[in-house]
Amino acid sequence: MYFAFMDDSSRKRKDVPRQDLGALHAYGAAIFPQESLQPYREELAQLRQDLRVPAGTEFKWSPDGGPLHKKWTELHTARVRMLEAAAALGVRACVVICAPELMPEWYSDSQLKREMLEYLYERVTYTLGEDKGILIADQPGGGRKDETRWLADALALDTDGTQYVKPADKQILLPIITTRSDHVDHLQLADLVVAATTALIAGATSAAPYRDLIHKLLATNTHEYVGGTGLKFMPSASYNFKALMNLAYWVFGEDAYVLPDTASSMGQRLPYNAWIFASSSGLEAPSPDGAQQ
Repeated sequence: MYFAFMDDSSRKRKDVPRQDLGALHAYGAAIFPQESLQPYREELAQLRQDLRVPAGTEFKWSPDGGPLHKKWTELHTARVRMLEAAAALGVRACVVICAPELMPEWYSDSQLKREMLEYLYERVTYTLGEDKGILIADQPGGGRKDETRWLADALALDTDGTQYVKPADKQILLPIITTRSDHVDHLQLADLVVAATTALIAGATSAAPYRDLIHKLLATNTHEYVGGTGLKFMPSASYNFKALMNLAYWVFGEDAYVLPDTASSMGQRLPYNAWIFASSSGLEAPSPDGAQQ
C-alpha cells in the first residue's frame, strides 16, 4: 500500500527568470510506501530537534512566518535533509507544471486546474504500478467557491476516472482526502518537492542546490527519464510549438521525452527544434549540461 501526499505551488511572472515562460502553477505528489510513513515522521522530529525549533514547526519551501522565516541557513539544512530522507525511504514524486500564459486562449482557469489534477492523478497511478494507494491533499487555498470546485473535480476522478485511468481498474482506492499540512509531515515534503520543482523550471537560482535531489525523487519510466512521468508539462501537445518539454533537457539534462503509455519507444529526442527552448534555456547563461546558472 502507498500513500500519495499532494500540494500545489505557484510563481508570478515577476518571479520567473526564464524568458518567455510567464507565470507558473503546479500540482505535485510525494508517494510513500506504507512502511516509510513512521520513519519519515521520526526523521522530521529529529530535524526539528537539531534545528532547535518547536516540535510543531511546519516545514515549507518559503515559510511566511514562524521560527524558520528568513532563516536561510536553517531552511537549506531542512530542505536537504527532508529530500535526502525521502529518497532513502523509497519515496517517489510526480509534478505537473503549467505555464497558463502559453496555453490556448480558450482554456479557463478552472479547466486548467481540472486538467492538471487529472494529469497528476494519472501519473500517481502509473507510479503505483500494480499496487494500491490513497491520495491525500493539502486543503485547497482560495475562497469557499474555489474549494468547492476543487473538491468536485477531485470526486469526479474517483467516480469517472480519466481518459487513461478507468474507474473499474483504478489503483487509488478512495476519493482524494484533504487535511491541513501543518498536521502532516508528509504533506510538508509535498510542498517542498512541488515548490522546488516549480522554482527549477522557473530558472530561479535559489532552487539550484536542490536540482539533483529533486531529480532523484521524480518518478521515471522504463528508460529512466522523468520527463512525461515524474514531470509533466503543460502545454505538452507535440504539435504545439509552445510545448515545454525541452525544459527537461535544460533543467535536468535529459536527452529524450517519453510519455508513460509510449515508454516502449524512445519518444522524442531533446532538444527538439519544433518546440520552444530548443536552442536556449531562456536564461542569460544557459548551460548545455542542463545545470541552472
